[in-house]
Amino acid sequence: MKIVTSLFILLLISTIGCALLNQPIVELDSSQLTCETNPELVDGNLETTSTLAVNGLVRKEYKIFDGGRHDPFREQRQYVTELDGTFRTQAVIKLDAPTYVSHIVIYPASRIPKLSLVTTTAEPPQFDVSFEAVRDKQHTDIESMKPIRFNIARKVLYLRLGANAIEDKQNSIRGENDAIEIPLKGAAIREIKFYIQKSDASM
Repeated sequence: MKIVTSLFILLLISTIGCALLNQPIVELDSSQLTCETNPELVDGNLETTSTLAVNGLVRKEYKIFDGGRHDPFREQRQYVTELDGTFRTQAVIKLDAPTYVSHIVIYPASRIPKLSLVTTTAEPPQFDVSFEAVRDKQHTDIESMKPIRFNIARKVLYLRLGANAIEDKQNSIRGENDAIEIPLKGAAIREIKFYIQKSDASM
């Protein structure tokens, strides 16, 4: 009798597990997503575009190095690239409740260099310690405008997207001694869509 009961329980657990795994994947409604800095990322409208904020520029110029001896015969001119500001951009998206996210789809509107994703269920989020990296396509360079899928497969309350800034060479400024200042701009994204199991959508 115990063997029959054990087999029945095992069969029941397997059936429930299969049923959960076979739940259809649906898109999470945009009303359940917020992004304070870039609301157009999750407004549900593919016609709008949001640009990641960045504050900085790249300065390229020749500098003279003489080893500290102030000897004109030892002077060497070297082309140096310096960053003024920050080269990394980010946006944080919040779900209205911790939800198991199957995957997300990002709709690029420009190049997105070195894109990375991290998530947390902590509230409030501790940005330095509580976020866990999404390993799928970590630090990938998105070059085309085609939608790209990232597998998440975990519960999410906050998702933080990071990407490198882009050198805006068309608006560069040439100064004295052939110095060049190149402003930085953030990547542009039309939309980020979240996909969950249908059972979670009704919770």
